[in-house]
Amino acid sequence: MKIIDYYTSDRQEYWLSEIQKSDWVAGKLLYELIRDQKLKKLCGEWTKVLLLIEGDDLVAFCTYAAQDEIQDPSITPWVGFVYSFPKYRGKRRMGKLLEYAYALAKKDGFKQIHISTGETGLYEKYGYTFWKLMKDANGVDCRVYRTDVTDMDYSDVIGRSVSGTIDRPIGSAHPRHPEMIYPVNYGYVDGVLAGDGAEQDVYVFGTDKPLKTFTGKVVGVLHRLNDNEDKWIVSIDGKPLSREEILKSIDFQEQYFMGELYL
Repeated sequence: MKIIDYYTSDRQEYWLSEIQKSDWVAGKLLYELIRDQKLKKLCGEWTKVLLLIEGDDLVAFCTYAAQDEIQDPSITPWVGFVYSFPKYRGKRRMGKLLEYAYALAKKDGFKQIHISTGETGLYEKYGYTFWKLMKDANGVDCRVYRTDVTDMDYSDVIGRSVSGTIDRPIGSAHPRHPEMIYPVNYGYVDGVLAGDGAEQDVYVFGTDKPLKTFTGKVVGVLHRLNDNEDKWIVSIDGKPLSREEILKSIDFQEQYFMGELYL
């Protein structure tokens, strides 16, 4: 799966027709606003329509824009029109769009990002907290959620030498999700507690063999945006690891969470 922006896509007509297939009234509205070239007039000229796609399938979509249904220029940016197609629901695919929007907001220098919704208990799963009630352009009360865009400091972690135990070696299955097979060794650092109160979890790189224990150097930290535990990236052979290599290798599990990799 990958994320593209509708406005920079070379298949705009096709993706617009896919947006139209959504079974949600706001999705139909988004389709009409794009079709009639009104979306950027409403939400701002730098508006993006983020599409999570798998081949020719549209999995989910949302907007990332200066404004949303609440027209208050002092509050920006906004994520809006958040939608997942029925067959992809329950797999937290929406989280990958919100993760991408978070990265855009960080790149653009914003300190917070907002969502307006009538839902309760949904966006809390993705690291957002209820802020306050605000009225939209029609005077209707909307629940506004927001999340802070932060820079984490892992200077005391990255570069540290650590040792620990592998409890899920390469080739083993997740204890609760047997369809999930570990392509890298996964374990914990002995004696170091993480944010969830358990020992610090690690992905261990540098071998294609299953391990029982490990000793290596922390070369990165995967900071989960919607969870209270980080994952340390450990190299046991000292070879450099690219961002792409790490993210590809841990996607089997991290695809279900929102995260940001620090190297």
